[in-house]
Amino acid sequence: MSVESRTPFSARDRTSWVTVFVTFINFSAFHAVREGYAASKSVMASSMKYPTVLLGVIDAAFCIAYAIGLFFSGLIGKKYGVKKVIMVSFASTASLSLAFGVLNGYVFTTPTTSTQAWETALVSHLPIWVLSGFVQSLAYPNFIALLSDVIEPSFCGIVISIWAIVSPVGDIIGLEAAKKVLQSGDEHWPYIMFLAAAFMMFNFSLFVIFVVPVKVNIDSSEEEGVQQALLGNENDVESSGTRRSPTLKELMWNVWNIPGVIDFALSVMCLKVVVTSVLFWLPYYMDKRFDSHGSSILSTQVFDVSLIVGMILTAAVHRAMGQNRWVPIFMTSLFIGIIPIALVPLATTLHWTVVCIFFSGAFIGPSSALFASVMGAEIGKRAQTFGTGNIVGVISGFIDSSGAVGSGLGQLLVGFVASSAGWTIVFEMLAAFTALGALCLIRVRKLENERND
Repeated sequence: MSVESRTPFSARDRTSWVTVFVTFINFSAFHAVREGYAASKSVMASSMKYPTVLLGVIDAAFCIAYAIGLFFSGLIGKKYGVKKVIMVSFASTASLSLAFGVLNGYVFTTPTTSTQAWETALVSHLPIWVLSGFVQSLAYPNFIALLSDVIEPSFCGIVISIWAIVSPVGDIIGLEAAKKVLQSGDEHWPYIMFLAAAFMMFNFSLFVIFVVPVKVNIDSSEEEGVQQALLGNENDVESSGTRRSPTLKELMWNVWNIPGVIDFALSVMCLKVVVTSVLFWLPYYMDKRFDSHGSSILSTQVFDVSLIVGMILTAAVHRAMGQNRWVPIFMTSLFIGIIPIALVPLATTLHWTVVCIFFSGAFIGPSSALFASVMGAEIGKRAQTFGTGNIVGVISGFIDSSGAVGSGLGQLLVGFVASSAGWTIVFEMLAAFTALGALCLIRVRKLENERND
């Protein structure tokens, strides 16, 4: 690969910097939509009579649709172009957010019983939110593929780890908007979705105007090796002399056989149970426990800030330790994070509850947030498969789709466990999933040691 200077970006420095900065702002919109919705769940429970189990089912359905989309989004981006697919995701998410607010806030009658709530949710709430989950999933793996094309391979992991801070930043934006809306009255909650739609279209405009896909140059000899790594040997060359493109089944099989993909997928599945459950349910839990919209939103913002702090520290530690040291950092952080997440329901005051929440996010959040992006990029570069961007998007999509499955599982579990056994058992369950997430990395750690020896 021809590199003109040892900087994180290719020779197209100006375009590369603009792409990283603008996409950072862009992707925050998707998290703002989700967290704004999460902040309105307490209103749905109190004013619209939504039972806890129903809220869990809706969240689980969203996550399952998101997982299905993630599984194929990298492949879709490879076929139709990452920029086009991201644009479709922007426009569709904005439209569905607007429709969600209009239909559930003003068109359908507000439910007065839990039975009516189920009926209303199945007709208007659930279908729109599930479809929104699918179209939102088209964005993330293709953003990662786009970024990997403008960042030099040796810097890809560290730059994307910093870029991944966008997740909690978007959460904070969504929560702040929700707080301002709910301060004017619970009946105005649909405006949360209207603001989310407006923010989404603003970012759509930024993306269309400023982001131009570019690709780091690859020497012809390296390109040939890249193609052969996944496409196979000369037996796969068709009689016309052109190389046969792999089928979907072959691609999936080859990606899942890359060392580390399955391990990270299982680990992120467990960790997404934890982090997504906290993000989706913490406003509801804190509002029920301390009877305050302000404390519920503040505590979730603290969790998001802790994610930012944790990711910055994780990137700094990795940089200090040298290359290929992500796994021991992740494992150590996760084992430490088991303690504060288990202590959340045992804290007797708002102050100590927030402290436990902060340390939970700082130690557990980085692994969950960085696996699909950083490790997808690292594994994709190491595998030398379809070419820089394409395979990174596919691997990131596969790993993150496993995480979305875990997110869906978590929402179902939290809804049922909280209703039947209480919130103390919920947080003990989340601590157990954190431990499982760390244990899934043992084989990857061994492979990493062998490669470094």
